[in-house]
Amino acid sequence: MFKISISHSLTSDARVAASAMVAKVLRELGVCPPNAALLFSTFGNDHATLLQELTQLLPGCPIVGGSSNGEVSREQGYRVGSSLLIVFASDTITFRAGVLRNLTFDNEAFNLETAMQQWQQQGIEIRFDKGYSPMPALGLLFPDGLGLDGGSIVRLFSDTFPTTHFFGGASAENFTLTQTKQFFNHEVLHNAVPYLLFYGPLRHHWAITEGLDSGWRAVGKRLDAQCDGKYIHTLAQKPAVDYLASRYRLQGGQLSVCHPFVIYPDRGSDVHYFRDVIGYCEATGRLESINLLPTDCQIQLTQPDPATILAVSRKNIHQALAHYPSTDTPTAALWFSCVSRALVLANDAANEFATATEAIASDLPVAGFYTYGEIAPARTTGHNTYHSSTLVTLLLGEEPLTSTGIFGQHHQFSADNLAQDNKALTQALENTRAEIQRLQDELAQCRLLNRVASHSRTEEMMKNRALALQLVCSLLDTRFADFKRLAMKGDPPKLNKLGLARLVNDLHQQQYGKPFPVMLKQLANLLTDQIDVPCHGRPSHPE
Repeated sequence: MFKISISHSLTSDARVAASAMVAKVLRELGVCPPNAALLFSTFGNDHATLLQELTQLLPGCPIVGGSSNGEVSREQGYRVGSSLLIVFASDTITFRAGVLRNLTFDNEAFNLETAMQQWQQQGIEIRFDKGYSPMPALGLLFPDGLGLDGGSIVRLFSDTFPTTHFFGGASAENFTLTQTKQFFNHEVLHNAVPYLLFYGPLRHHWAITEGLDSGWRAVGKRLDAQCDGKYIHTLAQKPAVDYLASRYRLQGGQLSVCHPFVIYPDRGSDVHYFRDVIGYCEATGRLESINLLPTDCQIQLTQPDPATILAVSRKNIHQALAHYPSTDTPTAALWFSCVSRALVLANDAANEFATATEAIASDLPVAGFYTYGEIAPARTTGHNTYHSSTLVTLLLGEEPLTSTGIFGQHHQFSADNLAQDNKALTQALENTRAEIQRLQDELAQCRLLNRVASHSRTEEMMKNRALALQLVCSLLDTRFADFKRLAMKGDPPKLNKLGLARLVNDLHQQQYGKPFPVMLKQLANLLTDQIDVPCHGRPSHPE
């Protein structure tokens, strides 16, 4: 059993919102206890009170999530200022929730050491081995969208759990570009990564709008760039600000994330990804990105196309459903879309979710939030990747399991299970032995029939030889005078065995209206006691 219940509250009163959302999910889950929950709430809401109320109403149920720039659900559509609760319940899938705290933006070695210490304290067993069985089936990550580098965080988790697919989104705010908030149980955190790991028979599939397939088109040529950390120093051998000022009107030190930069980490390849560039400094001439950038790369500018953004959003969720690895409907879909998509659509932002979900089954729950960066395996490589200006649709369901015997649901073998398996195997063995005996009897019959057929062929050859000799006698009787006359002239007939066979075949044709029933060479052998197996159905003919 695997259930996902979703509740979306529009009220600004944190206590009322918590009470209403919990009441709805518990009603939908029925007797199934909640095992884990996600919470996304628009930046500016009273998150501390909301989390405090939720942890009291859902005791023993871990909560992870973060602040957002808008939430979506089939229940309420796209909303800003709301709170969204997603609750999981299962008796086959287990959940491990946790948080990594006090991480840095650009020191990956420090982050790894810090993470290992915290995972050890949290009881998470770490083994850098792809064959190690306790690897999570899936993980959800919700890192700080400004205080941490999303790419570094994804690498940290991917290196630690090498066979696990990770999804999620970076926590967001209202574009003051100060701090985002991360949630773990009753805590509101910064520079943290709340996470939720799924273990067990979880089935999932995803679709992603990636790079220039996300609804943006490239503008101008690819430019050689020099970067340091999250800063772009030069574009086309010019100070980056000077180059940008030659194309755009710059004002106020900020740049719009509606125009993400295309990053080509390898100048000789078309492989690329988007990164949001949020500001510039005229004094230093450099541009500032939200995330770390490769030192030597190429950069291309972009222009959004609102109509294409809507079209690819609709295509995205349909692709995910079309390739879901089951004829069953998924339990639910999680939606992670970039804030830049909502900004481009502006007053029509609600249309992205509405357009994407209008043609899918109304009973499929879909919910998620608008992020400062999206997490999903890349479409081309399958490697866990941190994206920008992207939409990720994640379908979740349960792998079907047998309920008894050695393939039991929890591998808990009882004496009854083993006895039942033993009985089934014994019966299967008896059936196999009976089948072997039947095949042996059939083989004996085939061998007997083959011997009978062999005798029949010998008998038929003897009949053909008798017929051939009879025809030879007739031939000698009818042509005796001719042979005698030739002999008296001193020119007796000279016949080899093949010539005699031709005469016999001709006589058979005259008497019976058809050639002799074997080939000429076989007929010649019959006439000289060299009996071969005849070829049935092939008449004699000159060779």
